[in-house]
Amino acid sequence: MRIVFEISGDKLSQAEQLLKKDDIVGRQSIAIRNASVLGLEGDIFIIIDGNEAAIKRAQELLKGIAQKSKKEDLVLKKYDELEEKAAEGFGAILGE
Repeated sequence: MRIVFEISGDKLSQAEQLLKKDDIVGRQSIAIRNASVLGLEGDIFIIIDGNEAAIKRAQELLKGIAQKSKKEDLVLKKYDELEEKAAEGFGAILGE
């Protein structure tokens, strides 16, 4: 299960601390990407890949700091494309 939050740069440090210190959310996969890196408008996206309990907990922790992105599907698509290209490049380096 994945969720995407959108956050302004001035609140990112606060959000990172909350997420990493939490026992449930801190164990999940958390990726932070600037919108410009993904070729999108906006500030910063936090992508959390985890179980349902962790997603709910992340929503509680980030309430008032970040909001669930309305561009979630597009952000995930762009993020997955970048990750795939990175994996292909790494494979080329290793000669696979």
